[in-house]
Amino acid sequence: MAYRVRIDRIGKTGMPRSAPRIYNARDEADAVTIATYEVEGSKPGRPRVATVTDSAGHRVFIYSGRVGTTL
Repeated sequence: MAYRVRIDRIGKTGMPRSAPRIYNARDEADAVTIATYEVEGSKPGRPRVATVTDSAGHRVFIYSGRVGTTL
């Protein structure tokens, strides 16, 4: 099953800043890898959100990054 990964850059107001990047993935593992790489690799102050959908257009998951913890 093919998956689609959409990467949105989020602005200060919480709205998408520019046109999204769209990637195609072969399977769920590939989709997770793409989403993690794109979101975790973003510059500080420029958050990204990855939305993964299946071939029917159903949302599989949304990834916005790891939760930061301070000890």
